[in-house]
Amino acid sequence: MRRRIARSERMYVSEIRTQALQICVVRGGVDAELLDAAFTAVLAEVPGLRSRLEKDGDDFYLSLLDPDELPRLRVRPHEPGAQVAEYNKPLYLGGPLARAVLLTGADEDVVMFGVDHAICDGRSATAFCRRIWQRYIDIQSGTHSTPPGGRQEWPAPLDDWLPARSDAELDAYVQERLRRAQGAPVASLPFLGAGSPPVPAESLMTSRRLRLTESETAGLLAFAKDAGVSVNGLVAAALLAAVRAGLPDEVEDHRLSSFCTVDLRDQVAPGLSHETMVPMVSWYRDLLDVPTGVDLVKLGHRFTTGLRAGIERGDAALEMQALDRLLAHPQLWPASLVLTNVGRIDGPPSPKGLEIVDMTKFPLSSRWDPQRGAGPLLASPATIYGRFSLEMPYSTQCFTTAQMDAIHDHVRGSLLSCADRAPSARR
Repeated sequence: MRRRIARSERMYVSEIRTQALQICVVRGGVDAELLDAAFTAVLAEVPGLRSRLEKDGDDFYLSLLDPDELPRLRVRPHEPGAQVAEYNKPLYLGGPLARAVLLTGADEDVVMFGVDHAICDGRSATAFCRRIWQRYIDIQSGTHSTPPGGRQEWPAPLDDWLPARSDAELDAYVQERLRRAQGAPVASLPFLGAGSPPVPAESLMTSRRLRLTESETAGLLAFAKDAGVSVNGLVAAALLAAVRAGLPDEVEDHRLSSFCTVDLRDQVAPGLSHETMVPMVSWYRDLLDVPTGVDLVKLGHRFTTGLRAGIERGDAALEMQALDRLLAHPQLWPASLVLTNVGRIDGPPSPKGLEIVDMTKFPLSSRWDPQRGAGPLLASPATIYGRFSLEMPYSTQCFTTAQMDAIHDHVRGSLLSCADRAPSARR
């Protein structure tokens, strides 16, 4: 029993692998046996979570793991560097595609769930995390019952949901993308960490986090509503302005390019549950003029208008269908910002005796390429438990701590300036 990896999923099985990471901070003392049982229960419900990726000739396939190969909860002390060390443990080709880690601390525990992007997207990864905590509650209360056995099939890939397109339609879309790409070149942040002394293996991948308080978040939302701009657009504008500030003067005339993820479930598969573990995501690429001192509200409007227009045109679906044709044109791919559009989501429920006080989520790459010399800023904004959070995962082989600190401070200053100008703050 196996399923061939579809064309839209091939990008997830290349040398650079990515996983969706969910991290929960929990007070009250997590019961490791209960959490392991909950993780195991969710694995039993979803064939993708019990699968491996294997190569056969030129193709890749999902096939089921043997029972003794299934992943189990790993428990280790939450000592200094433990969380970053876990960031740098990839999901290997041929092994499990999901993992769970409990980092035990004196006052708080940290629970980490990772799922290979070959079998999930942002929505289904969030649902996976939520489902594990719900199973924890069910097992804890004695209400959990093992679902009846039976044949489980892998869900249909995105390719099977997309509308049919002719070669002429795909060629026309590529030509339109090429037309839009004409003009000034695209600037990306320089990899100032490249060529520096070797970085310890456990410190290659990390993330710089920005988190607002509940009152700061409320102020940001109020400002965005009053200004008539989406929060996502405002955050994107702040990130693009921070990228511009981090660029050398000689690329002042260059444009910036953003890749914003687009969830295609509602567009092409409106009946598909958010819990269905399958990647159903694409992206929209935009090119923007971002001068120094740009007006964030105007830039946020421009970003949101372009994104919404692209979604309405069906560009995100066409990106997947024309991908082979688009890859033949390298000028279409330089990026300044890659933004995962998470938005406001509900955090998982807290089991009895526990309190989940914080959650964050972001995609984590297994490898970066410092030899490229420059690359995009990755950013994953979300509002969870009433607080805005921004994760910026990066490789220390590419970006320096000083670079990421500067971006963090620039974005934070921009967002707090907006929050301070909210209608309630002016009273």
